[in-house]
Amino acid sequence: MRRFQQTAVSNAGFMGQVPLPRSSEMARRLSAILEVRVAFLRADGTIVRSSEDGWPGNLGTVLKEIAESETTATRLGDHDLAITPLTGSPDHLILVREKEGGLAGLGGWVLIPTLFLTAAFGCLVFLLAHRIVRPLTVLTRWLPNLKHDKEPAESIPPALSARSDELGQLARSLQETHQSLLREQKLRHQSERLATLGRIATSLAHEIRNPAAAIRMHADLIEPGVKPGGSESISLIREEVERITDLVNQWLFVARAAPPERRPHDLGEMLSAIARRQKPALRHAGSHLKIEAGNPALVACDKLRIEQVIRNLIVNASQAMPDGGEIMACIKPGEEHVQLDIRDSGTGFSTEALDRFGEPFFSEREGGMGIGLTLAREVVQAHEGSIQVSNAPEGGALVTVTLPLHSAS
Repeated sequence: MRRFQQTAVSNAGFMGQVPLPRSSEMARRLSAILEVRVAFLRADGTIVRSSEDGWPGNLGTVLKEIAESETTATRLGDHDLAITPLTGSPDHLILVREKEGGLAGLGGWVLIPTLFLTAAFGCLVFLLAHRIVRPLTVLTRWLPNLKHDKEPAESIPPALSARSDELGQLARSLQETHQSLLREQKLRHQSERLATLGRIATSLAHEIRNPAAAIRMHADLIEPGVKPGGSESISLIREEVERITDLVNQWLFVARAAPPERRPHDLGEMLSAIARRQKPALRHAGSHLKIEAGNPALVACDKLRIEQVIRNLIVNASQAMPDGGEIMACIKPGEEHVQLDIRDSGTGFSTEALDRFGEPFFSEREGGMGIGLTLAREVVQAHEGSIQVSNAPEGGALVTVTLPLHSAS
């Protein structure tokens, strides 16, 4: 009897710490586990039983007499009864067994705690599977994408990449590695296309230069006889011939991959000379070039190549303003580098153009080849400089060229 009473106390103490319902269904489950009849005596006097039969006939009367007391174990005819308050609750747990029946051995003492420990272990296994095994399975399925040179059909779930643990770090590393491989693959394809075009440019240079020279010569010959106002057309012809020649020369410069012949030149003087040559074409397009240059800025450069870059950037700025506008060229010398900003008053770069800057054959301009900025970047980088594109705060597209200053030492 004492052991029976201790069983009731042990299980009542455990159940009081767990939010279990005081229902007939819970009573039936506990009854099946403990092999005794189980009931709950609620605070309002209601008795919730595991079954309707097999209970002592005078159970209700006895419970009324002993419900106010502490844990009690008593014998009712052929039954043993134990009643104990549930910890932290006004309800009571009631266990009823036939004499010497149920709870045989020590197992019944700890059966309820063991049951919940087993359930807790099951929950732990589930959590481990959910938090570790399943994410690892997802990453394992995603790994073959590293071998492909295209975006994966199935991406890593954002929730997994956002995790702060090692699995989240692994997911982010895999994504970064894949993006890096894609960029390298893209650059490799671009380099192959540039090399192919370089070879084409080399083979076609002779065929293009000769007709261009002939056009320039005929323009010079007919200029004295043109009617008043026609000289501007002659100037435009010369400008277009020069642009074609410059483009061929730039392709040859990139294709040959030879280091530039660098000598000190004043960037301001170069910019002024370009402005004078471009003035007729800019006026025809309704564009106006304004130059801001302070102190002399000597740069060690291949004068022809850098002039070609600046000229192309000015032409691009003018073409970005179909209705005309202002082009601002500003030279900003620093301690070791000089910065050249070329800004137009157009609509600026689109988001796609900013993202794809320098990508060969991308152009938003109708009929554009998409190679001007690519060649400009190649030339500037060969001079240990840089070129960047952005949208100016005051509006319009902004191209920034940075070149190292000439060192007298």
